[in-house]
Formats: sequence, C-alpha cells, structure tokens
Amino acid sequence: MTNVMGLASMPAFRTVGCTCGGHTLTAGSIVATVLIALAGLLAVPAVSHTNAGTTFSLMASSMAFVAMGIAQFMATRPPFIEKLFGGLDRIYQFHRKIGIAVLCLILVHYFVTPDFQGLSLTSGSNRLAKTAGEWAFYGFVFLLILSIVKVIPKTRFQIPYQYWRVTHRFIGLLFVLVAFHQMFIKRPYDSTALLATYLNLFALLGVASYAYTQLLPWLRTRKYEVADVVRHDGATIITAKPTGRKLKALPGQFGFFRVNKSGLREPHPFTIAGIEDDGTVRFAIKPLGDYTKALREGVAVGDPLTLEGGYGHFNHRRGGNKQIWLAGGIGVTPFLAMASRLKGDEGQDIHMVYCVRDGAEAIGLDTFRKQAEKLGNFSFVLHNSATDGRFDASKLVSGTAMNPAEADLWFCGPPPLRLAIEKGLKDLGKAPRRVEFERFEFR
Repeated sequence: MTNVMGLASMPAFRTVGCTCGGHTLTAGSIVATVLIALAGLLAVPAVSHTNAGTTFSLMASSMAFVAMGIAQFMATRPPFIEKLFGGLDRIYQFHRKIGIAVLCLILVHYFVTPDFQGLSLTSGSNRLAKTAGEWAFYGFVFLLILSIVKVIPKTRFQIPYQYWRVTHRFIGLLFVLVAFHQMFIKRPYDSTALLATYLNLFALLGVASYAYTQLLPWLRTRKYEVADVVRHDGATIITAKPTGRKLKALPGQFGFFRVNKSGLREPHPFTIAGIEDDGTVRFAIKPLGDYTKALREGVAVGDPLTLEGGYGHFNHRRGGNKQIWLAGGIGVTPFLAMASRLKGDEGQDIHMVYCVRDGAEAIGLDTFRKQAEKLGNFSFVLHNSATDGRFDASKLVSGTAMNPAEADLWFCGPPPLRLAIEKGLKDLGKAPRRVEFERFEFR
C-alpha cells in the first residue's frame, strides 16, 4: 500500500485505507455536494436585487461557508457518515476535494468584491467582522495551500506531516472567525432570510464539530499497555492489552495509534493486524518513515498506548462467495487479521497470495499456513520475488484453481502492483468481478 495500508509505516505523510473498487461517487459525496450547491441557490433570491457581481460573490462565499462547516463535521469521523462514504478513506479524499473547492470559492469572493449598502447590527460589529474575515481569508489561503501542496514545486522538499498536522488544527479557529464574519458583516438581506438561517445552521454545526474534535482524545480513545514487542526484519510487531475499555474493531479495520512517551505521542493510523475477544490487539508496523523508525527503536513493554478505532470497511464478509486476496509487503496486515478469524463456515472460498521482495520480510506465515491446512475454504501461496521473479497476472492465474473472472479481488499493497495486476487480468480476459482496496491520504 502506499504508505500505510495495512499497518504500513508511513513516511512524512499518511496513506492508509483503501477505496472500494476505485469509484468516488458515494451517497455521502452526493449529499454534501447538494448541501453546498443549495447555499449558492439560496443566495440568489436573497441578493439578486443588488448587482451581478455582488450576487456572484455572495453565492461563492455562501457555498464556501457551508463547505467549511461540512468539512469540520467530517473531521469528527462519525461512524454513520463513514457508512455513507463507504469508508474513512473516502471521507478524507472528499475532505481534500472540499478544501480545494473552498480555496477557489473564497478567492472568488475576495476578488469579486461585493458592492452594496448592506444591513449590519452595529457599525462596531461590522468593522470587527470585516477584520475577522480578512484575517480568516489569509489564514485559510495559507493553510489550504499547505494542505494541497505536499511537495514544494521543482524541489524534493516535502512538507513534514507533523508540521502540517499542527497547522491544520488552526482551521477550526479560522472557521470560528468566518462564522463571526458572516453573521455580523453588512449584507443585503436580514436575519429572517432563508439563506441567513441556512448559514447559521452550518455555523453551529461547524463550531460544535470543532469543539468536539478538541475533546475527541478523551471521548473516543481507549487506554492500552504494550505487552510484547518483536522487531522482525519486515516489521515491528507490537501486542497491546487494554487497561480499561477495549477497542471495538473488526478484522481488516485500522485505528489511530499513539504511544504516551516522549517523541512518540503523535497519533498515526495503522491497520490492526489482529484483535482478540478480550481486546488484545497486534500491530505490524514497517519502519519506513521518521515516526515508525523512532517507534521501532523506542517502544517497550509496559509503555502506555492510546488507541482509537476501528475505522474502514475492508472486511471480506462484505464480499462474494469467491475471493482472491492479494497482499504486497506490509499490506498483509489486514489479511493477517481476517485470516486468523476464519472458521471455515463463512460460505466463501478464499485464495490468498502474499508477495514479498525477500522471504525474510514475510510476517504471519504460521497463521496463514495453519489456516490453509485446517480449513477447506482457504488456500495460501507465498510469492518471494527474490527467488520466484516478478509477480504478474499470469502467475496469479496459474497459481490458483479459482477463476479470477468469477471472483472478487481484495488488494492491499503498493498501487503500482494493483494497477499492473488489474491490467494484466483484463488483458487475459479474466478481469475480476470487482476490486476492493483502500487508499487513504490524511492530507
């Protein structure tokens, strides 16, 4: 997977999750887009008695404000919203698109200056609202560009994730300034207009959501303690037990992981490699980035952890009766969690292929092999590229009695591998019924 799927470690920025089938149109994105567009439509009757430029500017500002409120709400990671979008990975993808849309809309509002003698509660509040709006504009432009541009153009400099994360927290404060601005700035409609009510609802939603995200570490996290650490060639395998309420997660889901120890307190998303009935969890984290390397060196038995989850919809029970699981490198972690829970009565035939560059980096082989020996509905193949050569679609087809054209392909690993396998199967006339994967960027 690209930086983190399956519990992969991440470089300076994160990628975790998987998008199902690659389609981006979801019920959640449709509803959010309609709500944003509705703000623009409501602005027309409210300001159309002015001039075209003012109408256009306030349509843009109204849509931008609603989009900001929705983005703040999405940042709370509500479970029912995750279902509407088909996974937290899609929420973050749409969240990024909203950020780009907001940037464009506030630039329109800024450069197409409204020209009217509007209504205001008091001249003092109007002046303060104007100042708040100006500061919020400059702040939003800076932070949104920082979120969108990961790498400085024409250089190799990549903005470190930890710096982005700290600055991104200020967006909520900027939204509060914008809410104050839209409520008290001069405008060509009074507080009884439908547009005013609509914007005030999203102001309340956005401010409440921001307050909730600040309380999130205390409301939705679980306390754990490291019970075991194994530094495998391919990953750091961490086992932790709950010290209070246990984490609620399904095999294949991921959680936000933080060690309450100097240098390791920054929360990172990792796929859960295993979860037991008593709440015991395992993570397999490949040391790819600064944080994961520091984690490998610094984590120890007895360290307190803070976990939040589970998130994601990468669970084979949603799939068809025939499935091919393809794991690349550290992308094996969700499959490790799912395979360990198989009992043979799922009504699904599953063939798994685990691709590694070198056999020394493979993890969880005992689990996969024991399940393959014990269960009649699960088969397993390890592909070692160092000895078996490059893995491709023809090898996938020849390595299983299952016809890929009659099966779902569940994938977690580097995107180039997935794209090559999808293309190869299509060329062979054996394109799978559907492809399930998670692709997730947190910035």
